[in-house]
Amino acid sequence: MEHIYKLYSTLPELERRKTWAEIDLSALRSNYRVLRELTGGSSRLIAVVKAEAYGHGAPECVRALLAEGCDFFAVSCIDEAMAVRAVCDAEQKNADVLILGYTQPSLAYQLARCNIIQALLSEDFAAELNNAAAATGVTVRTHLAVDTGMNRIGIPAHSPEEIAAAVAAVCRVQSFHHLCVEGMFTHFARADEENGGAGDARTDEQADRYRALRGALEERGVYIPFHHVCNSAAAVRRPDDRMNGVRVGILLFGARPSDCVALPLRPVMRLQTVISHLHKLLPGEAVSYGGSFRAPDERLIATMPIGYADGFLRAYSGATVTVHTGTGRHTAPIVGRICMDQCMIDVTGTGAQTGDVVTLFGEEPGQLAACADRAGTIDYECLCLISSRVPRVYSTEEGDRI
Repeated sequence: MEHIYKLYSTLPELERRKTWAEIDLSALRSNYRVLRELTGGSSRLIAVVKAEAYGHGAPECVRALLAEGCDFFAVSCIDEAMAVRAVCDAEQKNADVLILGYTQPSLAYQLARCNIIQALLSEDFAAELNNAAAATGVTVRTHLAVDTGMNRIGIPAHSPEEIAAAVAAVCRVQSFHHLCVEGMFTHFARADEENGGAGDARTDEQADRYRALRGALEERGVYIPFHHVCNSAAAVRRPDDRMNGVRVGILLFGARPSDCVALPLRPVMRLQTVISHLHKLLPGEAVSYGGSFRAPDERLIATMPIGYADGFLRAYSGATVTVHTGTGRHTAPIVGRICMDQCMIDVTGTGAQTGDVVTLFGEEPGQLAACADRAGTIDYECLCLISSRVPRVYSTEEGDRI
């Protein structure tokens, strides 16, 4: 018999923590309002809360967004969709929930029972889902995925010939009695690149392909009511492509989809730990594995109980953190290699003491981006990799923790 275990699920919830991620729900709500104002209400905001709301914890984030009037969420899989639906039901809020990825067609009954919208990844997938829905006597709400150049999922629409074939495929899917096609979407591969560059040209091409398919369908009398093509970057940079809805994910959490997007958003996650140990490092002595840092003179080194097992990557070595001491805030560099469960910072001259709080990122808007750049990755990955070993602590507008 199969047994499932969720990592760290057996850890007790202690009142005092050595490392935690503080989630500012007031910042999340503020960011939602900024994005809603950006679209002027002309496009419906689809809040993407997959991967535990990008590592922030989906249930509390969904509750906060519901309180702001959000009525459309997007997730990756049926497990996430059912969890979001449960929160909506508990809050007595009606919201649409869209699965952007794969669901086993055999789960058609669960999709219908939970009132979840499923993306149709292909015509063959749609046929399988329709057959499974027919077998249980249900109708599944769906959105058609169109591949205009991401080459990941969707009905191909790269050329005039493929667009003509896509029209025929969509017409066949529309005839399936146990699928209700309510929307259609595509995903831009390079909307986050610099203005006027090759990424813009590629995104123009994808948008043109999508519009060509939509126009060809409407010429055939096929009118799909809801269209959405913009991700976070495109929602800001391409107002003409906002259509009926925009999918906003990383922006909700106050992080950047790229260097080309600037908005007055607040970081929602503040990753924090404490100083667990202090010691003097004599001139010429090295810190941590490999001896990558050697003291040029006598230094005061603080150890912190966080490492790559918590999602704080080895590649962040050298990054700057904020130390909160009795004399105020001080910046300090990470020195030596980050270990599995610990890492070290140089706190010489800061007055740091054991037990002082250290903010690793989230104190200032640019800290997360600096970590991502140092690791050669993106803000998304840095947030999603924060381990489930790190408890999420939620604060409200009044500063209360929940």
